[in-house]
Amino acid sequence: FFQPFPPPSAAVVAMAVPKLVVFDLDACCWYPEMYMLRQGAPFRPTADPNVLQSSGKEAVRLLGNVRNIWKELHSDERFAGTRVGVASRCDEPAWGRECLQKFMVQEGVSMWDVAEDGQLVEIYKSSKQQHFKRLSEKTGIAFEDMLFFDDDPYNIQDVSRLGGAFVEEP
Repeated sequence: FFQPFPPPSAAVVAMAVPKLVVFDLDACCWYPEMYMLRQGAPFRPTADPNVLQSSGKEAVRLLGNVRNIWKELHSDERFAGTRVGVASRCDEPAWGRECLQKFMVQEGVSMWDVAEDGQLVEIYKSSKQQHFKRLSEKTGIAFEDMLFFDDDPYNIQDVSRLGGAFVEEP
């Protein structure tokens, strides 16, 4: 599960299986970041399930093994008790939500579906602590039972104050 990422933090190693795995979106799950697109919505699927095309004909690509990781979290029995959420400060929240709905992790299952039909999707300009507090309120899951993937060291530092485990992606 952790192979495509840098070595995990000590808190991650100590955690058997997280109760909630939370992903940032821009430059963590996909690239380019939404603010970099000249034209965004509507997005359309392409022949490659890892690529959506914006209305400006720009490709938004899932990074690395993101699609397979989300698929495993959704369908592998090892993660039957694990929920998946999103904590993003994406500049274009509607575009981010649309991409989550259109990136399919397996036949008939989108990233949006994996995040409990969007119920565990927090996309807005705010501190990542606020995203995590909302996710904790919604799920009843304590911060120390959460695992967070983000590419921004500031966000990692912000969330680590709450006690969550993290993996900083390149």
